[in-house]
Amino acid sequence: MKHKSKDSTRLGFIIGLIGPWVGFCIYGIFWAYRFNKTFSYFATDVFMGVPSFRSSILAICLLFNLIPFLFFIRTDRNLSARGVLAAVFLYAPIVIYFYFS
Repeated sequence: MKHKSKDSTRLGFIIGLIGPWVGFCIYGIFWAYRFNKTFSYFATDVFMGVPSFRSSILAICLLFNLIPFLFFIRTDRNLSARGVLAAVFLYAPIVIYFYFS
């Protein structure tokens, strides 16, 4: 089996760590546009200010990792997909913590 270029667990892990942050920004911008508020309002008052919303918002942000994960799977870059999955497993306890607190 030929080794694909740009197929490494480290690359997938880094993308998996950055993905939820990008997802948070995208979700926050869409939320702010929808409710005619600012992104700053979303981040401070909604995300940080309402603890019951925090785990839901984090879970939605983790869903953004599906995009690179599915891309890596479909292009047969399994090591990179493994890295993205490892990053999701790193974030999952944080979401669970906020869900139960």
